[in-house]
Amino acid sequence: MKIIKIISAGMFAVNSYIVISDSGNAVLIDAPEGAERILSEIGKNGAVLKKILLTHGHCDHIDSLAEIAEKTGAEVFIHKYDAPKLTDDYENLSEYFSVYLDAPAKHFENANAVSDGDIIEQDELKFRVLHTPGHTSGSVCYIIDDVMFSGDTLFHDSIGRTDMPDGNYSVLAKSLEMLTEIQENYRVLPGHNEETELKREKDHNPFLSGNMFDL
Repeated sequence: MKIIKIISAGMFAVNSYIVISDSGNAVLIDAPEGAERILSEIGKNGAVLKKILLTHGHCDHIDSLAEIAEKTGAEVFIHKYDAPKLTDDYENLSEYFSVYLDAPAKHFENANAVSDGDIIEQDELKFRVLHTPGHTSGSVCYIIDDVMFSGDTLFHDSIGRTDMPDGNYSVLAKSLEMLTEIQENYRVLPGHNEETELKREKDHNPFLSGNMFDL
């Protein structure tokens, strides 16, 4: 398994990740702006994109989804609670951030809906869906081997914001409490900022080591 990180341009600076199987098939985690750059990176590594896994449905994470999916024929996966965001400019925050966007995220209607505990397979790659609502109702982490793609649920020393439509701080607190109960020390690859480790966040992240779970 090979993992390549790409940081999108612009104010959102979204991390997307290309995961390549031993057979040269690729899975993309999130699809922010920069379709050409993402596709070029996949091509430079001699890979073929087969699947796109979305951690949630906000516009900054789905900006190039329709273009990449249409050009590659890749299957798209998103939690069932966030699936409506792929065709709703209010729910995916395209309207909220319209002043910063060249255009709203292009709608996409053919995604596969996933639920907690689902396994998405590509060759030897097996991604487990962990439903972690709070940033959005359908936010998820994807776990494969010793890696957790945490989307906007968990960051280095921080967490995803909950002050926008479909966000809920108390619900996120429950998701984070669930993460603290995980025994494995996953390498955490978040949707923004630098990577971290789950143990490090349990020990030092004020939102995991503090008292927010009492809310």
